[in-house]
Amino acid sequence: MIKLFSLVALCTSLYSAQLQPRPYALVQKEIGKGQVVMVEAGSTMCQACQEMGELLYREMEINPKRKIFFVNVGKERDAARAMKIQMIPTQIVYDAQGGEIDRHIGGFTTDGLKHFLAKHKI
Repeated sequence: MIKLFSLVALCTSLYSAQLQPRPYALVQKEIGKGQVVMVEAGSTMCQACQEMGELLYREMEINPKRKIFFVNVGKERDAARAMKIQMIPTQIVYDAQGGEIDRHIGGFTTDGLKHFLAKHKI
């Protein structure tokens, strides 16, 4: 019983250390407002998406002013269609005017994510 409780506590603490989902309608309002925005399209049920959520959470802790959002396309199917998501996780970068400037499909390593964010000045 104690081992099960420890496992549940560990899973709960890992989940809370992830970038939390934001409704796509709210994320859309942030795109094109003069700052580069990155949208992580994924699902809370996807292992690679959970790993990306942890990496993005850590990056947001380093610089909370970044415009990085997670949209749970597992629950928001209309958002998946609107963003033309074919696989998850997918990272989409929008320029300051709201135009899509880059798209990456799949997860990143810590260094790969840092390079991607630096490349786009996020």
